[in-house]
Amino acid sequence: MNSYVAWGIFGIISGLIASFADVPLVMPNQSANLKLGGVCPWWGDVTSKRFKVSFWLSFLGQPGGYIVMWLLADMISKENGVLAGILKVVTLLGCYTGLMSHVVFCLKPLMYQRLCKKMSDDESNEVIKAIDPVFNPLMYLAGVVLWLGLAVTVIVAILTGALPVPKWCVVLNPIGSLIVLMPLKKCGVRIIGALGFGFVLLSVLLIIAGV
Repeated sequence: MNSYVAWGIFGIISGLIASFADVPLVMPNQSANLKLGGVCPWWGDVTSKRFKVSFWLSFLGQPGGYIVMWLLADMISKENGVLAGILKVVTLLGCYTGLMSHVVFCLKPLMYQRLCKKMSDDESNEVIKAIDPVFNPLMYLAGVVLWLGLAVTVIVAILTGALPVPKWCVVLNPIGSLIVLMPLKKCGVRIIGALGFGFVLLSVLLIIAGV
């Protein structure tokens, strides 16, 4: 077993951990998307433990995904230095913004649980919205680099032969994970986090490229 395969296996485990980090952020018995702005009244009806668990799952799971991204860039660099450089920049930006975004997703419910005991939902919403000017740019940047930037770079690397894998591997990225998970969601199935599952698919890609 070479190092790429070993790190790929580690990435699969880490990606699965990260994918479950989104589950506690969704209303129990529902499959709605995460609410990016304002407050959700159900936050006050659940235990704070779920949001703390969500943070630690993300904290433990995300690093494996970034290691896989960096190793993919290392492999691509042997054929295309420009694409490799882009993927390394995407990785570094993802490291900064990915976990910080998830921290805020967990922080808002924890803040609301305290605020709702002392003020109305409208007042709580105003207080929590005060962090949006800081949080929103990071969230949008994370979305662009970890979804679009990552997927496009990997797909181009595969199609141009910079990453020596079969062409069907273009689906092994976070956007590919949406293709897999969204039909399940439409059927009412409670799904795991698409980005975390995307890290799993990237790890499979690393294993295939490293064999």
